[in-house]
Amino acid sequence: MVDNQHFSNVMMVKVNFLLFCILLGTASTLFCQNFNRPVPAGVPEYEFVQYDSTYTGYYLSTPFRIGANAGPGALPKNAVILDADGYLFWYMPMQVRNLSDFKYHPAHQLYTFVKSMGPQNVQYTLMDPDCKLVDSFTTVDGILPDAHDFQITKNKTFLLAGASDSIMDLSAYLFGTVPGSPNTHAIGFVVQEFDEDHNLLFQWSSNDHIHPTAGYAFYGYSANAFDYCHGNAIEEDSDGNLLLYFRHLNAVYKIDRQSGKVLWQLGGKTSSFTFPNDDGFSGQHDARRLPNGNIAIYDNANMAAPPRISRAVEYVLDTLNWTAVKVWEHQYVPGFFSPAMGSHQTTADRQHLIHYGLHYRPDPTFIRTDDAGNLIAELFLADSFMSYRSFLFDLPVDTIQRPAISCTQNNGIITLSAPPGYDRYEWSTGENTAGIIVQETGTYQVWVNRGIGMLGSEPFVIQDLDNVCPLSSAGEAPAVESPTVIGYYDFLGRAITPGRYPAGYEAQFYFVRYADGRIKLRNGIRIK
Repeated sequence: MVDNQHFSNVMMVKVNFLLFCILLGTASTLFCQNFNRPVPAGVPEYEFVQYDSTYTGYYLSTPFRIGANAGPGALPKNAVILDADGYLFWYMPMQVRNLSDFKYHPAHQLYTFVKSMGPQNVQYTLMDPDCKLVDSFTTVDGILPDAHDFQITKNKTFLLAGASDSIMDLSAYLFGTVPGSPNTHAIGFVVQEFDEDHNLLFQWSSNDHIHPTAGYAFYGYSANAFDYCHGNAIEEDSDGNLLLYFRHLNAVYKIDRQSGKVLWQLGGKTSSFTFPNDDGFSGQHDARRLPNGNIAIYDNANMAAPPRISRAVEYVLDTLNWTAVKVWEHQYVPGFFSPAMGSHQTTADRQHLIHYGLHYRPDPTFIRTDDAGNLIAELFLADSFMSYRSFLFDLPVDTIQRPAISCTQNNGIITLSAPPGYDRYEWSTGENTAGIIVQETGTYQVWVNRGIGMLGSEPFVIQDLDNVCPLSSAGEAPAVESPTVIGYYDFLGRAITPGRYPAGYEAQFYFVRYADGRIKLRNGIRIK
């Protein structure tokens, strides 16, 4: 669980910031959001809070806004990679209907993502470590594509999610209080497996193995399109069989890879397992088998008893006594409910990347925590933005040279320059030239073309306009006396001391008082 003192301090920062907004007299929600990392035009703004800077790794996500898929001025969809400090390392803008499930497969050194141009036009795409497209797949033989998941197996075959529409006579059944139709369009979840030459190796459909009455009336019934199971994740189990995850069945199914037979069911109406110390899960996303044999799940908790609180949870499965024992869980403090999407990734060293899916500020988009529940980092997308899933990986980027920003300062004019030789430049200021003139303090980044996307520089921080560049253009240190700071203050006028987290809290806005009488509002230095 989260430390109570930490929670109180974080809430105090949020209250102070709200008071600051009120004092400014603005009613703009957007203005009062704190965005502390630079982004280029077309990438949603965000706030990244880092509680422990000793951790490494890269965050992969696909932020988007529901209902903003078409029309003039709509933002492109982006796959993004953030570095361990939350700065935008690489991004890939695409004018598509949707972009999702962006992840890395270390065993094969391949990235995968799913891009959708329409309901029947979906590409399951492969990208190499140089960020170049390698291949793409889609479903065949009349199976509709389903963008929920795309996996690579240990033998480098490819598992695609799909959907099939079968007419079923369900007139003998009630779904809640709604009678079934004799001509129900039952939407089944399909898995298709391909080799590298795009040959279909295996196919499984829920319509052949799971009756629609296994679904819950809670999720709705429609004779025209009855999405009774709603599969959302595929996993190759350690024994080579498949684990399939069905949101509308509140269940995980284990499937025989050869025969397609259901081997067991975790959760749902006819669970093979009991839950001795837990009430089970519902509406879940992204359940995965861990190296220790446990099952990790992001439990949306759609059908949980009030108050519904979404969580990450882990179970030990005992197939002798057929029990599922909860051994770990995490609920954010204060708890909240996310009705859809989301993911829960557990790394080999027991870190957890918990992504909350269809949920907005003031709660986080995702958090990174350790096994004890200590927060390592949090990300908050701009209001109305979300992502289907997010992931954490150690990427093979050691040989990738990020573009270095150089600086010159002549006669009061500050110029930041990116390396020459690239076809495209995108600055966090919105400019797209190789060099820019800056007139304000702040953090700057530039992105240059790499593969099918854009590679970002390290952040270039300007805290004092009179002393920006390490050396002047003549190669001499600028002869500017640094102004003397005599104090740092929060919005209540209390003295604070700049320092390094984690002791205390992180205040994003504060005042600096100089010896010459000037007072400036600053943003982004950690306060303890």
